[in-house]
Amino acid sequence: MLHSEKSREIIEKQEPINKSIVIRVKKALARKGVILEQSIEWDEYLVSTGREAITYTDGTMIMHTKVSASGFFEELIHYGQVKNKRAVFGNTENMLLMEIEAQERLLAHQNAYKITLFEVDLLTSNLNWYKIQLEKLREGGV
Repeated sequence: MLHSEKSREIIEKQEPINKSIVIRVKKALARKGVILEQSIEWDEYLVSTGREAITYTDGTMIMHTKVSASGFFEELIHYGQVKNKRAVFGNTENMLLMEIEAQERLLAHQNAYKITLFEVDLLTSNLNWYKIQLEKLREGGV
């Protein structure tokens, strides 16, 4: 996970997702009873935890007000994993697998999601880190 200083730096460097996409998705989620929260107060919380977005519960997502395309769509992927009961909180191997799946999907659909080259570099780096962590875990080293 990113540390808060690194998180703040990345959020400042990246391009925020088009607001019209956020509004459309927010409305669609609301029709399903899902809340997508964004506020300056939540921004500070997210940065302090080294995140751009989180699935807070199976009915609430919290995203930075300057969330990037990759951060936005990654959290939608994670929300689907939680909703489908595939994400097992507290299970390190499962969480690493869910992160790897999300990074791979984002990279595979980078053009459709309009993910910038800056974000592609971060996703690639994150994907490699998660794969290394999974390998270490399976070898008994984490």
